[in-house]
Amino acid sequence: MERWLLTYADLITLLLVFFVVMYSIAKADEKKFARLSTVLQKAFSGIVLEGSDRTALAGDDGAVTGDSVLDDFLGLRTEMGKLASDMGVLNQVSVSVQKEGIAISLSGNLLFDSGRAEIRGESTNVLDKIGERLSNIPNDIRVEGHTDNIQIDSDIYPTNWELSAARATAVTRYLAETGGVAPKRLSAQAYSEYQPVADNTTREKRAMNRRVDLLIVYQK
Repeated sequence: MERWLLTYADLITLLLVFFVVMYSIAKADEKKFARLSTVLQKAFSGIVLEGSDRTALAGDDGAVTGDSVLDDFLGLRTEMGKLASDMGVLNQVSVSVQKEGIAISLSGNLLFDSGRAEIRGESTNVLDKIGERLSNIPNDIRVEGHTDNIQIDSDIYPTNWELSAARATAVTRYLAETGGVAPKRLSAQAYSEYQPVADNTTREKRAMNRRVDLLIVYQK
């Protein structure tokens, strides 16, 4: 038998093994590819805009994860939209997908009087409903306080830092003490005027920046 045939046979065997390995990898990724395909079809078919899908805010372990972000967003946005509509605060509650998690944004005008950090009595129903929903998921929740760029004139809060911190803390305490959310899952952060969602050139845009965001953090 010619020696070159042995070398050729070895080469063919190695190529066969290589393609078998590549095929097995491709088969393993089919599930991910199918999920990605479904996500893209939903996104480009306009379902994200319509909000017609209703799904549970949970992955396989009951937690919000990055992989299920579209379904989580659709389900939660639909629920929060219905809640806001039923309570007549449709323009003061919104849901969006952030890099770190899903954010429920509550207008500062809904929760607080101007320059104050005491939660308004009429807004507690909204927090109660949100707390009821958030208490059923295991994810950590970061409560973020934001203000506009108008400097506060108050003996209690020297700057917007203190005001945003007090508002975030007030909502955090309410969710823990009244809303039924486990305290160990909650944290509060203050951003003052430095993470706006709109410029501060008009009264309406400043109102958009005065908000408290409840960030449902993706589990790692």
